[in-house]
Amino acid sequence: MALTREQSLVWEAMGIGPQWILRSGQDPLLSEETQTKPKAAFSSVEPAPAASVRVGPSVGTAPTASSTVVATPTRKLQTSLRPVQESPVTAAPRALKPVARVQSTAARAQVEPDPVLVEQVKTATWEGIAEIVARCEVCPMSKTRTQTVCADGTPGCPVVIVGEAPGRDEDIEGVPFVGKSGRLLTTILDAVGLKRGVDVAIVNVLKCRPLNNRDPLPEETQACRAFLDRQLELLAPRVLILMGRHAMAGLLPESAGTSIGRVRGKVHHVTIGGRSVPTVVSYHPSYLLRNPVEKEKSWHDLLQAKRLLDERS
Repeated sequence: MALTREQSLVWEAMGIGPQWILRSGQDPLLSEETQTKPKAAFSSVEPAPAASVRVGPSVGTAPTASSTVVATPTRKLQTSLRPVQESPVTAAPRALKPVARVQSTAARAQVEPDPVLVEQVKTATWEGIAEIVARCEVCPMSKTRTQTVCADGTPGCPVVIVGEAPGRDEDIEGVPFVGKSGRLLTTILDAVGLKRGVDVAIVNVLKCRPLNNRDPLPEETQACRAFLDRQLELLAPRVLILMGRHAMAGLLPESAGTSIGRVRGKVHHVTIGGRSVPTVVSYHPSYLLRNPVEKEKSWHDLLQAKRLLDERS
């Protein structure tokens, strides 16, 4: 099936690979004027004269005077093998000390939601959420973060993307999806016709960067859940996109433990503020950077979300 111009632009933006065009078809990226312009007839081209080839003497024939071959003397390769002398053992080898495996502090620590902050965020304004999140210190990530990362976008954006956790660049800038994965996401959204901060708001399951960019722990996700719930309530999206298995497991608990490949491609529903919101599941952009072959599937997911939005506009 031939791609439309919009689909072809998205395909190019994601770098999925070459686009095959039927010989009788038109390139969707060409302008209409170019497509309707008649093709110039091919002029007849006379074949170039055959190049003269000098043939040397055949094998087994004595060389003539004009084809004398001068042999280059071969340099004799000399190698000297010296016996390997074993160095005397001057001291007994030192015994290796056993290295104890130290469990991660984040994994050992007991993380529970702060009941005071949970109660405050229930009635917080959009700006107030960021102030409350900045005061959260219930887990060890509060000691290693540069700053908290709340959102990109404000209420009024019809589409909301829920990611997983901030990375190094996000921790520095305080905005979600600004690193390599963020640039890929922005490129995809632009190609689909969605603008960050205008059509799309972005939030994460966690508001602090996990040390060494490890996966979020279940108790950390639960500790941040009240912040995410209030954000979604105020954003009131018409379409929801869950990127990554931690975002999927948090908002679609029935899919926990299931691969994204088995969940994507369908329209799910998440209840936000008493409303059932159509939801699309897709791969996290960081996963696409590691597995470019999956970009085409993510492309279809974003187009599906765009169609859902158009149906509700």
